[in-house]
Amino acid sequence: VQVLQDSQDLMYLQHIVYMKKPDAIIETGTYKGGLTYFFATILDWIEREGGTAGSVVSVDRHHPDLVFAANWFCPPCADCVRSYETPVWERKVHFIQGLADDQETFQHVVANLHELDCLKPQQVPEIPFVMNTAKTIIVNLDANHEFQGLMKELIYYAPFVTLNSYLIVQDAKLDKIWGTAGPTAALNAFLQLSPPGEFVVEEDLKFHGYSQHIYVRRAQVTVPHSYFLQVAMEAMRSP
Repeated sequence: VQVLQDSQDLMYLQHIVYMKKPDAIIETGTYKGGLTYFFATILDWIEREGGTAGSVVSVDRHHPDLVFAANWFCPPCADCVRSYETPVWERKVHFIQGLADDQETFQHVVANLHELDCLKPQQVPEIPFVMNTAKTIIVNLDANHEFQGLMKELIYYAPFVTLNSYLIVQDAKLDKIWGTAGPTAALNAFLQLSPPGEFVVEEDLKFHGYSQHIYVRRAQVTVPHSYFLQVAMEAMRSP
């Protein structure tokens, strides 16, 4: 299976998933499905050891089959297994086709999290659901890399990260490469919207010293998911 990740980041990602043993991993940016498959195999391994029966909720505007032969970033591997045709994908992956920063796609993610018992419905319009604190969720964002699109993803999905679990923002070096606001700037803006100490960047997790991504731990949960959208809308209305 073709996995388009730096080998060191694969070690960090494996460490996080095996350490936290999540009930759900929310992934945006499925592309060819290589990292989705990687996550699914670790979750399958955890379950075989008697651990949590976790799932990957993966989002992309295209089904992996539509882009399997694409030359973006890396030429196609003619001998590679199509990850989305494997038994572990069938068991572990919930694929949602849609734009990650679209409201309708977000609602599909919410529906999947309800099915996985990671959310509990509420009867209050302002707070339609609450997190199931007995569950663990990891969020990996790799769809949008432009500031505005990723900012929407962060507001939608980062608040699903559970206590002491992780948010991964991929390709953080693109701000410097492109010379404009990108993943790092979007994450910094999101952290400014968050209550102090809610999320902390974990530099020590990159124990080999190099990473293309930023790893963020949710150090405390003091506000509901709806808080982040409300604060973002208030910030947009401010002069």
